[in-house]
Amino acid sequence: MARNRKVELSTIIGKGSKVSGKLFVDGGVRIDGEIEGNIESNGFVTVGLSGTANADIKAEECLISGKVVGNVTVSDGLELDSTAQLTGNIIAKVIKIHTGAMFNGQSQMGNPVKSKSVKSKPENTED
Repeated sequence: MARNRKVELSTIIGKGSKVSGKLFVDGGVRIDGEIEGNIESNGFVTVGLSGTANADIKAEECLISGKVVGNVTVSDGLELDSTAQLTGNIIAKVIKIHTGAMFNGQSQMGNPVKSKSVKSKPENTED
């Protein structure tokens, strides 16, 4: 996860700011204010200690230190800091949850499981 943290931070939602709607970011985004809607990034998303996101998050990586209500889908890693509060489902290759973090939801690690179609056996028909 350290790889993306070295990428330039392209968007900051500062403490005291409120955003509503869909946020698409090319690169990294840090949220220290409030956002309601959806967040999508091809890099990383950081929800800071003072950050609140009532949003679904899709990114390559994500670090949560604040509060998130919504589903988090990352192609690489998700880290919940000791101050994190996450209510929602997680899909991630790697999940790291620090002692003290609060997580309410379901998690799925690795690549999403594709359901295999089960072929039903033909019914026995007697004429």
